[in-house]
Amino acid sequence: MEPVVTSCGGCGKAIRIRRPEVERRRECPACGTELIVPRPGPAASRRPRRRRAMVGAAGLMELTLLMMAAAPLAVWCAVAWSTAASASPPWAGEIRLEPTALRPELAVGPAAGANEALSSLVEAAGRLGPAWRFARSVAAIPDGLAMAGGATARLAWGPARRAFRLLPFVQDGFATAARGDEIAGSPANVSPPASVLTPPDFGSPSAEDVAASSPVESERRFLLRDESGRQVVARLHGCHEGKAVLVLPDGRLGIPSMLVPADEPFRPLSADEVAEDLLRGPFEGFKLHRTEHYLILHQGEDDSFARSNGLLLEDLYARLLAAFRKHEVTVHEAEFPLVAVIFKSEEDFRRYRPVAPDVQAYYEIYTNRIFLYEEPSGRRAGPEVDALLKPQMTAHEGTHQILQNIGVQPRLAEWPLWLIEGLAEYCATPASRKGQPAWDGLGQINNLHMATLRELEDPVSLSMRGQDLQTKSLFRKPGQPLVEAMIRRGELTPTEYALAWAMTHYLAMKRSDDFTRFLRVMAAAPPLEPRSADDHVRAFRQAFGDDLGKLDRTIHAYLNRLTKQKGYDPMPYYAVLFEQPLANGLLRRAAMVSQSPQLIKQWIGEMSNPAAGLPSWQAAPFPSRARADLAVREWMQSN
Repeated sequence: MEPVVTSCGGCGKAIRIRRPEVERRRECPACGTELIVPRPGPAASRRPRRRRAMVGAAGLMELTLLMMAAAPLAVWCAVAWSTAASASPPWAGEIRLEPTALRPELAVGPAAGANEALSSLVEAAGRLGPAWRFARSVAAIPDGLAMAGGATARLAWGPARRAFRLLPFVQDGFATAARGDEIAGSPANVSPPASVLTPPDFGSPSAEDVAASSPVESERRFLLRDESGRQVVARLHGCHEGKAVLVLPDGRLGIPSMLVPADEPFRPLSADEVAEDLLRGPFEGFKLHRTEHYLILHQGEDDSFARSNGLLLEDLYARLLAAFRKHEVTVHEAEFPLVAVIFKSEEDFRRYRPVAPDVQAYYEIYTNRIFLYEEPSGRRAGPEVDALLKPQMTAHEGTHQILQNIGVQPRLAEWPLWLIEGLAEYCATPASRKGQPAWDGLGQINNLHMATLRELEDPVSLSMRGQDLQTKSLFRKPGQPLVEAMIRRGELTPTEYALAWAMTHYLAMKRSDDFTRFLRVMAAAPPLEPRSADDHVRAFRQAFGDDLGKLDRTIHAYLNRLTKQKGYDPMPYYAVLFEQPLANGLLRRAAMVSQSPQLIKQWIGEMSNPAAGLPSWQAAPFPSRARADLAVREWMQSN
């Protein structure tokens, strides 16, 4: 049957139906009204009429009348086609994105019930982190640590990766075609039906085809409407399997349901405009502390914590730019204002996003913001360790944010996890200044990680003291070099965070020329381009040589030399005392001695029984292992 044209009963738009004989429900792509498709009437009972040949004057007149009758219909169809390409229809540029709970084990990929049409995009993008396995990076405080999105993040207190699911409804202000009451009334844990990515009857070219029509990367721009209904120009960030990720004027990333090319230039929002949108939107009631490059949102009148973090982040920003320029790595100033959100309490922090209990800070790759809190919960134990890690967490997440905004690490680019987290740890060494926790700049000896590595009987084989299999190591094949095993890792334990730092520290300090060339190659990686573990190993061998076993031994010797260098300050020995009430009324008690806060937190997580009562623990520092062992024995005997 020939295609037919019908009119929408809601908005009056002309819709072309290609196959009217197919029985199915059809909706207007503009307003969603069900379409009524005209059907052919019953076969005529009279005899078929013989058609006259169009010849002679009568035939020409008949043809002229036919063309005059068809002209209005042609104009009508042309208007319908031009309307489909305009920015006016509400479906002409919807962004579909909603972050799920930030759980370290979900190193990005679509959650159950997510739009299957976008699953391949998330899966391919999603090994950043964990920087991604999509959205890149959530910082976590271990328990075995995990992750930001981000693409997508695990540390000894370490950034754990966050997961995102791509849905027709959105959280935190991403644009959508749904009406306001639908957004407000849609529970975040319910997956709406899969969204229509292109108009069902007119069709749409793929993201790659549309992008290829623009000869210059910076000219690939598209129209869409943001959450407030404003029409904005977004820039193409990357494509994968027919889906596109766009950069919005405030620096966020979004996935549109349809691409509408634009001729207008892309204009990033100013700091004033971004601040106004944030304070009127998701962070209404927050206070603003501004620095040269940062918008720091905080709760309460006291801005001392925001100011101290602003100084740290600006110092980190300046040092990173200077370091990369010194080594002739191409960098640029951040295109968008960098946003940090500080919640007053841990409860508010966790209420904003349902994150894992040990996540204390994270960088959210899609919103391009870092999140942290000022005051820990009263239930949190180990305040000495947490206080020491506080500046490190800010510097670690700040490093992720800065590197992805100055051109070193393209957002959503597929980097190996050891490099993502190794660089962040290299830049986030904690220190103590006048008895207070502080940040000590780039490339310093990380005493926390050195303590973790010293807890290993053999750093090359990663055999850990004690018999607990879960803390023993990294999975690698017999005879496989440790460096290769690290390159292939998709998740990092606290020990592996320390090893990622050790690899990065050695390469940056002793193989700086090779490391710089390696970073230039990684910086050229296109966003959303899938890369396998074999690809990462191949790139590493090309940069640093084929003999990875020899590199293992070299790094081991380098770490031993670090213990004798100025700047190495051994961590104290902690006597860790643990108690947890059991369901039968008994009290479970345990103790350990360690120099490594990371391993202490991992051990606490392994000792805690989720089915029992609330565990409590304390870590008391001592100058020697013998003194710490004595304190543990006395505590065990006295109770």
